[in-house]
Amino acid sequence: MTDAFIRDVLARISARPPTEWNKRLEQEFPTDPAMRMQALLWLHSQKEGPEAEGAPPSLGDAADERYELSVRLDSGATASVWQAFDRRLGRNVAIKVFHERGESEALDQVLAEARAASDVISEHVVRVLDVQYGDGHPYMVMELVGEYDADKGEVALGATAAALSPRDLDEVARWVMHVARGVQEAHLRNVFHRDLKPKNVLITPNSRRARVADFGLAVSGASADAAHPAITLMKRGPMGPVSVRGTPEYMAPEQARGLPLTLDARATEDRAVLVAVDVWGLGAIAYELVTGKPPWLARRSDDLSAWEVAASTERPAPLDRSRDGERVSPRLKRIIEKAMAIDPKARYATAAALANELQAFLARRPTTLDRSRLLRIGLWCRRNPQLALTVLVAIGLTGLAAGTHSTVTQLRAQRDELDREVAVQKAEETRLSRRVKRSRVELDETRTKLAAERLNLTALEKSLADERGSYATLIEAKERALKDANAATRQIMHQLEASRRERKAAEDARANLEKVAADARREGEKAAKDRDRSRREREASRAERDAAQRERDAAIAEREATEKQLTELKAELERLASARAQGS
Repeated sequence: MTDAFIRDVLARISARPPTEWNKRLEQEFPTDPAMRMQALLWLHSQKEGPEAEGAPPSLGDAADERYELSVRLDSGATASVWQAFDRRLGRNVAIKVFHERGESEALDQVLAEARAASDVISEHVVRVLDVQYGDGHPYMVMELVGEYDADKGEVALGATAAALSPRDLDEVARWVMHVARGVQEAHLRNVFHRDLKPKNVLITPNSRRARVADFGLAVSGASADAAHPAITLMKRGPMGPVSVRGTPEYMAPEQARGLPLTLDARATEDRAVLVAVDVWGLGAIAYELVTGKPPWLARRSDDLSAWEVAASTERPAPLDRSRDGERVSPRLKRIIEKAMAIDPKARYATAAALANELQAFLARRPTTLDRSRLLRIGLWCRRNPQLALTVLVAIGLTGLAAGTHSTVTQLRAQRDELDREVAVQKAEETRLSRRVKRSRVELDETRTKLAAERLNLTALEKSLADERGSYATLIEAKERALKDANAATRQIMHQLEASRRERKAAEDARANLEKVAADARREGEKAAKDRDRSRREREASRAERDAAQRERDAAIAEREATEKQLTELKAELERLASARAQGS
């Protein structure tokens, strides 16, 4: 299939009405749904409305008489939006004029859902005022989002969130919270958007409040734009026919894979599916407002379209930095990631739950995802800075008072301890003074006693001299007697020495006899041991001889058995040779 052939086919199909595009594409590419989807995107992006550059379209005689179309605000593949003046009520309105004339199933569905959306009354929803079929183009009358600008003296029109950049992350949270409130009001009336994206969110110029538009129109692609066109495809899934409707860059994964045709908003399970799709869309809006990119983008590396990436099991790129490089608050990141959970059951159960989480984030209150006690205390301090400062000052003063009281108590204890030590020192000083006085009295008494002792010592020295004289005489007598005793002692010593030598000779003879007897005993014991060892060796030799005999007998028996087996093998070989000879 060449590029020239594809261009020719698309040129022929683009000449047909948009209502026939799906049927023609199925005929041209019956086995290639990806090609059909890409071709449909190209056709939507290339299609221009019939009144793209000319005069305003005709709404029919009655409508043209009532509404004066002045400025074209936007244009898409199937409709254009005009600013108009309602002559009957004297007010400015916005009118979406469909390019297609006459009746068709897709247009009937769009207008039926627009009538349902007209019941949604909310400050966060662009209200549908009227839906009409005329003799001209079908059209839808909506509120004109704008505010009076006192400086310019005129009404300033709002712009889409895709055309404006939020001032900060808090404004992102505030816009998505407003849109979620409006979506919740629509859900309460069984109206589901199914194509939420920044292009369908209008921001008022002065108050910068967000309002969601095109409720119920996403399924038809009526709000398509060239950058992110909506698609409407029918395909067969494993459980039967399914539809793929919405803008691929913002689709929930289950929406990209296809939703059943039989979804009933009144059934609990089907309603949960539709709510989950819109909750994902709210998260997708927040994602693009933060990062500046939609969740899903086509990949050139493996030639996958945004729709195919959305239908896969991949997750969008993580929310780490905003489009301005600012670090995304972890609290806001957790909220957006929960709204964009791949599993629909893991998302917020309602759009109101998401709005409440964002309101808590903006009010610095804990969300259901903020479970850290320290984080909750920090948020409370941010919500109540004066009270937090008062509490902090009170805690500081309490700590200071406690510290002061502790210091005073310690100083008092130290003072009491010093007083006790001083009292002890004074008592010790008094005791020492008394001991000094008592020592002085005792010293005087000792001096008196020493004087008396000196007198006694003189008398003693005199008597000692007399005693020394008598002692010298006695010593001389004792020395003479000692000399005589020494001579007698030496004689006795000679006699004793002779006796000792005799006794030693007798002891030596006895020791020799004992040594001879001991040697005789040792020789006898050694002979007995040698006899026992010889007996044991003889018995061991006999046992070894018996073992060798047994081994020889076993070897003989084994040899005989081997010879017997050899004989049998020879006989078998002879038999086999004989049998072979007979066979040949």
